[in-house]
Amino acid sequence: MGVTKKRSLRRGLATVVAGVAVVGLVAGCGDKIVKKSDLQSQIKEKASAAATGSKIGDVHCDSDLKGKVGSTSNCTAQIDGKQVALVATVTKVTDKIYYNISLAK
Repeated sequence: MGVTKKRSLRRGLATVVAGVAVVGLVAGCGDKIVKKSDLQSQIKEKASAAATGSKIGDVHCDSDLKGKVGSTSNCTAQIDGKQVALVATVTKVTDKIYYNISLAK
């Protein structure tokens, strides 16, 4: 794959996930968290909605997302057949957990 095609793919992937904000429902009692399985589903759903013309495959995250501003969970997603590293970052916590999805650096 040429340099131009790689840059184009990366720009396209950034467009898919840039600015995707998600509200996670809090799981159960006690500490506020978004369960890993819910996080994966929510990321796939939101990325699919934002990715007009792109195919979003499996999403895997390494952990639950804790309900604390700044908490993160590293994830990977198949976007148009390419594995992409993503990070979910908590931006606000009320009775719900608000987080953004972005490309991992």
